[in-house]
Amino acid sequence: MRLYELTVILTEGLEDHKASAEEIAEVVRGLGAEVDKIDLWGKKHLAYPIKKQLEGFYALITFKIDPDTIRELDRVLSLRASVLRHLVVSTDEE
Repeated sequence: MRLYELTVILTEGLEDHKASAEEIAEVVRGLGAEVDKIDLWGKKHLAYPIKKQLEGFYALITFKIDPDTIRELDRVLSLRASVLRHLVVSTDEE
């Protein structure tokens, strides 16, 4: 298992961003990951419009997962309407 960071930009129109970040963490857990930390960064102004949105809510999720399931995680997150953008990055454990 490797350590990864998932940065997610959620739509600003959601009522409870914390609950949405928890739902995404549950999706990650459902794929067999161990979620270490969920860090909510708050609402930020986007550099350019994404899906006609000018602001988004940022969240960072740190987790350990098998590298073979990252492609499935990307697929699942791209299907969620509340996710504007996401980025999964492998981090060194050093």
